Amino acid sequence: MLTAKKVSLILTYLVALGCFLGLYGIASDLYYFPLLGLFLIGLLNEWKFRIYMPRWVFNLGGVLVSILFLLELSFDNAVKPFANMLLLLLAIKSLEEKKPRDIYQMLLLSLFGVAVSTTFRLDLSFLLFFLYELFIGSVAFTFTNAYANLGERPLTPDFLSRYLKFSVLFPFSVALATVPFFLILPRTQTPLFDAFARQEKGLLSGISDEVELGKVGDIQQDNTVVFRIYGKVPEEAYWRVSVFDTLLNTKWVRTLKEKEQNPSVLEPGEFYRYTIILEPTYDTFLPVLDYPVRLLRLEGTKASALRYKGGYYESTKAINRPVRYRAVSGDLSPSDELNEVYREVPPDVPESVRELARELSRGRESPEEKLEAVKDFFKRGFSYSLSIEKPQGHPIEHFLFRSRRGNCEFFASSTALLLRLMGVPARVVGGFKGYIKNDYGDYYIVTNSMAHVWVEAYAGGRWLRLDTTPPYLSPAVSRISKLHLLRDALVSFWYENVVDFSAKKQVSLLRSAVKGLKDISLSDIKEVFLTFIAVLFGVMAAFLAFRFYLLRVRKTPENLYRLLLDRLSRKEGYPFNEYLPEEVLKKLSSRPYYREVAFIVSLYQRHRFSPYRVTKRELEEAYRVLRKI
Repeated sequence: MLTAKKVSLILTYLVALGCFLGLYGIASDLYYFPLLGLFLIGLLNEWKFRIYMPRWVFNLGGVLVSILFLLELSFDNAVKPFANMLLLLLAIKSLEEKKPRDIYQMLLLSLFGVAVSTTFRLDLSFLLFFLYELFIGSVAFTFTNAYANLGERPLTPDFLSRYLKFSVLFPFSVALATVPFFLILPRTQTPLFDAFARQEKGLLSGISDEVELGKVGDIQQDNTVVFRIYGKVPEEAYWRVSVFDTLLNTKWVRTLKEKEQNPSVLEPGEFYRYTIILEPTYDTFLPVLDYPVRLLRLEGTKASALRYKGGYYESTKAINRPVRYRAVSGDLSPSDELNEVYREVPPDVPESVRELARELSRGRESPEEKLEAVKDFFKRGFSYSLSIEKPQGHPIEHFLFRSRRGNCEFFASSTALLLRLMGVPARVVGGFKGYIKNDYGDYYIVTNSMAHVWVEAYAGGRWLRLDTTPPYLSPAVSRISKLHLLRDALVSFWYENVVDFSAKKQVSLLRSAVKGLKDISLSDIKEVFLTFIAVLFGVMAAFLAFRFYLLRVRKTPENLYRLLLDRLSRKEGYPFNEYLPEEVLKKLSSRPYYREVAFIVSLYQRHRFSPYRVTKRELEEAYRVLRKI
């Protein structure tokens, strides 16, 4: 038989297991798996062996190991030791004999685990984790209360059913009641636990501090969303992330990092105003649409945005949670001052590459003519490919004269090197190209598979874009289905209306509410009131009809017995509703339909006062018997 203790233990272990899963990747790997193993041993012991050691042994061990964890606490590492300690205490509690207070403590520790996980996870998966812990934990809490009051007495089916209904309805009502508090309680502009979140780099995006030949090919198979764009964007979009100025062997790196100010005066031209929500990249780059004019302050983080020569932006700290920023871009390319590093050519460039540059320069004097010559050269016999064969000799020489196949790094590196050999300053720009329109949410997404590099050449006092990579569509992009877009729309809604619900949005919501109240007329109030009354009466009518169905129409032992008493009262002229079942049988002992009445009464008594259930077939038979009376 089920007892309140057994039910509460099952639910509590489910909540604690959810806490372990929620803290995976947050707690230290060195301790996580041993503590999970200890927790599972406690679970096995609880259901099979029930051998418990003295509490003081566990308490002493827990205090000593907790001190060890707390010694690792620092401002830069505050969450991980605390998560380790929570899992240790849960593992210890799983090994102890469970009194109601122990179960309460396990539930409380699991609740702390949910709070700790918010320092690392605020994506849509966290919502599922939170709802799981909320509902299972609430049901566990109510059954633990029953265990504290009833002890280990068996639970009747009727009691179990009623308690389950209350336990499931309670968290629903709590969740609904919290919505007004979510909307009106004061909010900070940045997350409270932002200082304690991890600072790892390069976990999500393929953009890095260098461009190495052949490396982006792997990234272009990944459909992870890097950022979302809301607003106006051009049909052909290049998203600027970084500028690389120096070629070292087979890598383009950044040696210049000079800061510059946003332009105080906007030059004439077409402008694009848009908002970007950037996923946690654990890096510092802030993608902007070519060509950026101004980036407004970041929201959702304490970091600020810095602009560097080359027209790209970086954050002052790693992006460890979704952030939002507005930006303005135009159609005029950068005009930052020329640095001699953009002319430098490595000494190990093969002679064949140098000869090609001389041939392309022959008869062409202006930078614009040389740009056209390079562009025309890459249109003859070159093709895009993610399958990069192992080069023989210098990679650029092999690409230009043998394979003539490669990804965007090969095209951009070769283009920039040829231009420099031809006397035209050039640099490599890293970022993303293109986007996918998500009609479910009226916004655009950019994925890792859209990572791209191109070239900018200095001509006429400006940096002109030169993208010699043949047009291509990453195979990963073609695998993005409508289901993916629908899921991403849900994620976007979560970020926009929950994670990114800021004080600014609260003020905007309040102003809209006040404006709406001012615009309401007396006739509008009357119409709303009448609609409310109609809806209220409709709900009451539906409730009464449903209640009538439950109490009169639905075939149950209670309704069967109630119909029997009504029929007997009309037939005999006595108020049988006031009699107990035994008194009913005694009064009708001499009647010809006594056996039929006794059959129905016995089913009702079995349903109410014994652990044995009435079958559906017996209930159907009883209703047929009732019609004979």
